[in-house]
Amino acid sequence: MNSLPRFCFRRTPIRFQRQQLQKRWLQQEQQLPPKPSMSSNPTVAAFQVVGKQLKVTLKYTGITAVSIFLATAIAWQSYHLYIEHYLESTPEELSYRARNLLHGAHVREHISPDYALAANYIRQVINTTLQENQQLSESSDIIKKLRLRLADNENRAGHVLEAISEYTRIWKLEPTLFVAKKLGDLYMRIGDQEQAEQFLTWAFQQLQEGKGGNNKDDDELRIKTLCSLASLYATQRQFQLALPLLLQALKAMPQDWICLKGIVQNQLCEVMYGMGKMDEALGWAQASLESSSQKDDQDCRECGGVVFNNLGRLLELKGDFDKALTHYKQAVLYATESHDLIGQEQYEMNVQRLNEQVSQEKNEGATVLSAVTSAIEQQQQQRPVKKDP
Repeated sequence: MNSLPRFCFRRTPIRFQRQQLQKRWLQQEQQLPPKPSMSSNPTVAAFQVVGKQLKVTLKYTGITAVSIFLATAIAWQSYHLYIEHYLESTPEELSYRARNLLHGAHVREHISPDYALAANYIRQVINTTLQENQQLSESSDIIKKLRLRLADNENRAGHVLEAISEYTRIWKLEPTLFVAKKLGDLYMRIGDQEQAEQFLTWAFQQLQEGKGGNNKDDDELRIKTLCSLASLYATQRQFQLALPLLLQALKAMPQDWICLKGIVQNQLCEVMYGMGKMDEALGWAQASLESSSQKDDQDCRECGGVVFNNLGRLLELKGDFDKALTHYKQAVLYATESHDLIGQEQYEMNVQRLNEQVSQEKNEGATVLSAVTSAIEQQQQQRPVKKDP
């Protein structure tokens, strides 16, 4: 060892350092971006760059579109499952498509109301079921329930004739108190009092024979049937027949049925007004207003609008125009809050009519006063002036 030259021991670390430097240079060259290639045709090179960028863009756009589609499909299916298991279960006898259509009807009935579209969904369910399932017919319970639901949606959508057609179809299969009451109300809406009386009197006879049920829904149907028949008699100006029916309905009504109580009291107000008993009519109107103001829901708000309008009319007949105008305006407010478009239009017409009437009377009074004043002034001008002696 001692005989070897000294420089031999110093060359090894220098060689190692050179190797390390070479490795670093290679790594740096690999990390650097590729050198731009020279092209004799810059247009072709530009199109190549654009093509590469377009491929990348289309790739990520496709991935995004597929992701959105999958997310939408999952959300759509999850919502159908939520409706099925938590909001409204559908009959197992129906097909997958029919059950999904029922889910759509539920959305249009309760979440985003559009009763015409809901009726269209139900009609498709009925047609699809009758075509696909030979075991179900028009007389089956499932189809009859769907027909009732279709008729209710047609009624809510304002399609009265279509609703009558559906209820009549059910009536021919199975006459019931509920369907008779519905048909009576609908025929009253189109002014066919003869048909309305036929169905409502049949329903009243069923009640007299004790064929109604004993649960809460049957009690409500019984009371509403009495009210509908009383309204028909009041429309026919047979107030002596309407009055006992309304009193019977009011007597049979539980105390917690506040809104229905207000509706019956308002009908009693109208009957008393028709019989020429103004004081009794005002009393029942005040009672109805007190009842309808105890609860804030759709029926009470609609009843409140009708009562305020009736009170305005009674006060107008008494000559108290200021109070009458105030009550008419309150009726408009109640109709607006309850989304009663027909009532709102009617009450606004009453406000406009009374305003014009009051304004006209004031103008007539001013005209008479000015005429009298001018006549007095003319007499004073024509009177000779006395001269002092």
